[in-house]
Amino acid sequence: MKSTHRFIMKACLFCCVIILSSCAGNQEGTGKNTDREVKKLTCLIVLPTRASADMERKMNFEEAKNLHDGAAFIDGVIAEQMKNFAGSRLLNAAQIEGFGPEISGNKFELIKTIGRELKCDAMLIPTISRFHQREGGEFAAEFPASAAFSLELVRVEDGRVIWKGSFDETQESLLSNLLSFGKAQSRGFKWISVEDLVRQGVQERLSTCPYLE
Repeated sequence: MKSTHRFIMKACLFCCVIILSSCAGNQEGTGKNTDREVKKLTCLIVLPTRASADMERKMNFEEAKNLHDGAAFIDGVIAEQMKNFAGSRLLNAAQIEGFGPEISGNKFELIKTIGRELKCDAMLIPTISRFHQREGGEFAAEFPASAAFSLELVRVEDGRVIWKGSFDETQESLLSNLLSFGKAQSRGFKWISVEDLVRQGVQERLSTCPYLE
């Protein structure tokens, strides 16, 4: 009876670990395909990353500055990743303004107008909502790096979101989350910078986009 009881307890513990692992893997948000039919893109417009401070004016100066710094950093990471995709067209704010200042604040008009002019299939719209730098050193951080952003792939033809990759993470210590061992190991069991956190997030999310394979 005792051996049977121990077996049941071990089985229950194993099931709990599997369930918790599954939940932990979904906390950050992974790439999600919202379109039934996947066709590789021949041309992709990449907009500059929008900071949520541009849409929600409730942040202080420091927080807004952090977001704009994070937006610029994401633009650089995406540019590096898009070097392998010949059909990418990366735009900056001045180029978007050149299509007409009246469309810069209208998402649907922007998609339709720029898509028509550049004759591209889809548009990638990155948005950042958090970009907090680590406070402390690699082995003794008082506050860990924290970031949140999303990548929306919109079909130019009808403005429909056909894929979305979201990321939301505040780095945790291994002791506070034993299920993060693999991630902690890949980071050298160190507290990483927010730039490293975001770089990993962008690379992982874009790698899950079926339209860019």
